[in-house]
Amino acid sequence: MTPDDPPGGAVPAVSVIIPAYNASATIGRQLAALSRQRVDAAWEVIVSDNGSTDRTADIAREWADRLPLRVVDASERRGPAAARNAGADAARAPLFAFCDADDEVTDEWLAHLLRALAEAEVVVACARVESPYSTPERPLYDLVTTLRMPFLPELAFGSSSRLALRAEAFAAVGGFDESLRTGEDVDLSWRLQLAGYHLNDSPDALIVHHHRDGFAATVRQFAGYQRGRRQLRHRYARVIEEFDTARGSAPAAGWETGVVSAAQPAVQPPPSRMGRVMLYLRDGQERSQFTRRTVRSLRLRAAVSLGLFLGRVVGRVDTSEPQVEASLARRYLERERPFAAPAE
Repeated sequence: MTPDDPPGGAVPAVSVIIPAYNASATIGRQLAALSRQRVDAAWEVIVSDNGSTDRTADIAREWADRLPLRVVDASERRGPAAARNAGADAARAPLFAFCDADDEVTDEWLAHLLRALAEAEVVVACARVESPYSTPERPLYDLVTTLRMPFLPELAFGSSSRLALRAEAFAAVGGFDESLRTGEDVDLSWRLQLAGYHLNDSPDALIVHHHRDGFAATVRQFAGYQRGRRQLRHRYARVIEEFDTARGSAPAAGWETGVVSAAQPAVQPPPSRMGRVMLYLRDGQERSQFTRRTVRSLRLRAAVSLGLFLGRVVGRVDTSEPQVEASLARRYLERERPFAAPAE
């Protein structure tokens, strides 16, 4: 049996699917985290290698003696959506849990997901995102579950880096759309909801999210996000019109800044403003950390803003692709009645 052959034994309860492209610097950290899972169920890990030119596949195979792991060749069709679909095609379990090669799951992530999937068809895990103002002495994080787009806030979405669902639901809507290089997770989440499935948060299923390294990488990332949003806005234009009509207006002010998270702010609250000022006055190390945090935050904000700007002005929207039928939105609105008056 080769390392890429399906392992024997019981059919797994869940397949953990990791799309990977040139992830040799980070995938070992994620696989190490998966090796620490405390879960009482058979499971498997599928690394879906999307044509890496580095040692991603070799590093993943080195974990085959510590994890029920397979590496599948997903190089025939390129892009993250194609890699996830290839992993799903190779999966043997009735449940899928997607995570990324550059993040890090916590020890009970999979156990919490399995408990949530026993009662729900689609589950969104929770990302713990370090604040730019975090320090070793005072760690600060945002906890992010489902997200929303400003132009269709009634339909939440789950990031593909922390989405789990039943295989039958994934198949029912055709998996990820491989024509989308970004926004494929939004599209899948919306298609699932329009088809009658519900997204459910699992705040205990925690993933540590790591920011992209470097200014240029962050700019590229957010430029891609913005291009994806533009394409989604065209694709779902008829759906958006139906929701605007049912709502009676465009979405309320406050959504226009982009993605809005269901985040809980700091895990450990910082000192008061006056308390921070006093720390900076009496402690040179605190002043130095404050300077580094401020520079880091400004760089991140500048990279995000530049990326979003470039995503708006560079590249065209493919208006030739078919738009989602308005009838799906009308059926959803009739079924879910999100704007119905509350019962007396």
